[in-house]
Amino acid sequence: MEERQAMITKQWNQTEQTEQTPVWGCILIGGKSRRMGQPKHLILEDKKTWLEHAVETLSPHVEQVVLSGSGKVPPTLTSLPQIPDAPGLAGPLAGILAVMRWQQTVSWLVMACDQPDVQAESLEWLLAQRKPGIRAVLPDLLGDGHLEPLLAWYDVRCRPQLETIAASGSLRLSRLANQAGVCHFQPPEHLHRSWHNINTPDQIAQKNAQKNAQKETRACRKLEKPC
Repeated sequence: MEERQAMITKQWNQTEQTEQTPVWGCILIGGKSRRMGQPKHLILEDKKTWLEHAVETLSPHVEQVVLSGSGKVPPTLTSLPQIPDAPGLAGPLAGILAVMRWQQTVSWLVMACDQPDVQAESLEWLLAQRKPGIRAVLPDLLGDGHLEPLLAWYDVRCRPQLETIAASGSLRLSRLANQAGVCHFQPPEHLHRSWHNINTPDQIAQKNAQKNAQKETRACRKLEKPC
């Protein structure tokens, strides 16, 4: 009986700790954007930059939004904390470890600035996966073992594992796969577009064409006539 009570108390404490850990949002803006030819976080869509759209999407779900990486930001966002990449590192790992070292008592919803189609529901889904013992959620969209380290959730308890990867000389977040506490849940199919990233002008053109086609379809439906 005493052992069972001790186990229940331990589980309760873990649950309480998970729920009480603040969730902050991190948007990575430190990429070189070689294929795009311009800083991706400053690309305009509907009169706002991708970065401004990302902040608007993320803000309702976290206590604080932080920009990770160097580079110019729109005047509307200069009040947000902007943390330079961790020295000696590169890629997303440099940005994630930078904010984890800067603020060591929070968990992080991490997204990239080149994911312009993130849905609020996908953020809600990620947060719903937090459970005692889970240190990170890196989605596996198709269930084929290909993990998505961006648009993912990282708990403060995952930092030692990230530090170990960095110390090994690797920059690959995929090395978290199958480590203790790292989960690879599969999100609902209708949320998959949230994980789509855009790297080239041709991909922007394709995105805009799809967006215009959807607008025309909706307009036709309102007029109740075939398109």
